[in-house]
Amino acid sequence: MYREVFGRCATLDITPLSRECRADVEWHVLPGASVMWGGNSPHRYMWGGTIAQRFRAGPDLGKTDDDCLVTWAMSPTHFQHLGKEITVETGAATLMSCVDKATIEHARPIRHVTVKVPRATLKPLIMGLEDAFMRPVCAEVDVLRLLKSYAESVRICENAGSALRHAMVLHVCDLIALAFGATGDTMELAGRRGLPAARLDAMKKHMLAHLGEPSFSVRDVARAQGVSPRYVQMLFDRDGLTFSSFLLRSRLALAHRRLSDPASARLPIGTIAIDCGFGDLSYFNQSFRRAYGETPTDVKSRARRRRD
Repeated sequence: MYREVFGRCATLDITPLSRECRADVEWHVLPGASVMWGGNSPHRYMWGGTIAQRFRAGPDLGKTDDDCLVTWAMSPTHFQHLGKEITVETGAATLMSCVDKATIEHARPIRHVTVKVPRATLKPLIMGLEDAFMRPVCAEVDVLRLLKSYAESVRICENAGSALRHAMVLHVCDLIALAFGATGDTMELAGRRGLPAARLDAMKKHMLAHLGEPSFSVRDVARAQGVSPRYVQMLFDRDGLTFSSFLLRSRLALAHRRLSDPASARLPIGTIAIDCGFGDLSYFNQSFRRAYGETPTDVKSRARRRRD
């Protein structure tokens, strides 16, 4: 079923390489791009050549597209493509052509991510696109880390408005171009468009992961991103929200979720406030009431009544 249903849709021939056969796929389609997250036991994936011809001859479930894909996996991966044969280390990204014959093998269970974009979109963005195929980008490259982080945001923005989804595709293409060799014009444009958007997205994710730290500051975000505090402030200002206001809003939202959860009914309000990064209970109460029009006690009491 994995081969005949998913394989046909993706124009892939799939062969298990172990007695266990397990796979899961999550595929999100955007206007002009798609992102796929997956995990599987050891498999071999092949496309192009006679495989594409076989699928074209069968039911009209899949077709060969002149697309490019960028893929990275959480374990070493073996590639054969365009007369080259390489093994790519964990987390490194590889750019490939969907229309040319290729083989990908995973010797052990993996998690992987693939971003697919039309060749016509990438060709004017990447200097010597064909030369970039099968030239891995190291996992430690900053723009690749941003691409990986930004791709995750597709999951939560799939149902967003068309304007935002179109913008996200532009940002993804900018990051791919920067990772694999952007032209001069593209580098300048991506530096004003996709790069700051992805950087701000990564900053916000970092902040959300550290809301419970009362001393967390703009310097911590700057240090994590390898930029200056002033640059962090500038990106938030361009987004129409200061660093401090985003941090406060996020902490209040976390506190509201905790107070609304019946499972937290026995926890004192002060404990929840501290866990959400507030060192001053009076300031927390004032900020909470200003944001939600009710007190933390009101929210907590309502949650307790639901539990009872």
